[in-house]
Amino acid sequence: ILETGVVTTWEPPTRVVFQWRAANFKPDEKTEVEVRFESTRSGTNVTVIHRGWAGIRADHPARHGEEMSAFTRTLAAWWGDLMTSMRMRAED
Repeated sequence: ILETGVVTTWEPPTRVVFQWRAANFKPDEKTEVEVRFESTRSGTNVTVIHRGWAGIRADHPARHGEEMSAFTRTLAAWWGDLMTSMRMRAED
């Protein structure tokens, strides 16, 4: 069993924050994900903020050998694809 996250803030229906770590992180390595939900006329806006990567060493496998700016763009694209997939499933 591998614990990959711990919820640190739970504020339904507007926000959840959790610590996250990949399977190859050392015990003291972790990042933080904040997810915010905002009602709109047409549905819900979801904002994801994934912070803490500056504290993960530059040569860590989770950073795929990318410099921080390139890694940040890659991570943003990954989250964007994930959110698009979730939105499409919710619309079905």
